[in-house]
Amino acid sequence: MMSKREMRSEALRRRDQIPREAVRELSALVRNNVEALPEYAKAETVASYVSMDNEVQTSDLLKEALQRKKRVIVPRSDMRAGRLTFHEIHSLGELRPGAFGILEPQGSASVPLSDAQLILVPVVAWDYRGGRLGYGKGYFDRELRSKGRGLAAGLAFESQRRAALPLTPSDVPLDAVATEERVIRFGRANLA
Repeated sequence: MMSKREMRSEALRRRDQIPREAVRELSALVRNNVEALPEYAKAETVASYVSMDNEVQTSDLLKEALQRKKRVIVPRSDMRAGRLTFHEIHSLGELRPGAFGILEPQGSASVPLSDAQLILVPVVAWDYRGGRLGYGKGYFDRELRSKGRGLAAGLAFESQRRAALPLTPSDVPLDAVATEERVIRFGRANLA
């Protein structure tokens, strides 16, 4: 089996080869699957990453959640502490480039991730055990340890699935993955 670093590099290379128009089209299908989740319908607070590059795009999902009057919290990187803090936004216009060039909230007090009933997580690669490879810094894994009862759903393309990932004890498994084709749950009770 490839090392985590090799698998991450290969998965990012493959994802970056997806044409931008295809990313937009596939992301719309992922969004439909997320919005069909009972947890999404019932969520008062949704936590989500802000997409960049060829990740599953989240801007339309965030706009829709805001239009539905859901509380939306997104991460800001604290590079000195090596962690994320989540902050409420009321529009995407509040976001500015931050760490790693990712759009981040600038003001507002941090909100505990445990306040969210649904947590949308970026994925570089995933497997059928709920394993997830991120970007290698462990930021989301550290925060997912404090998620409470919220459903942690990775947003991914089917092409990002691998037979098995080389996981370590510091990797926090996902509760579900939403792709352009389906939502897969990993043995977690439905919270709806």
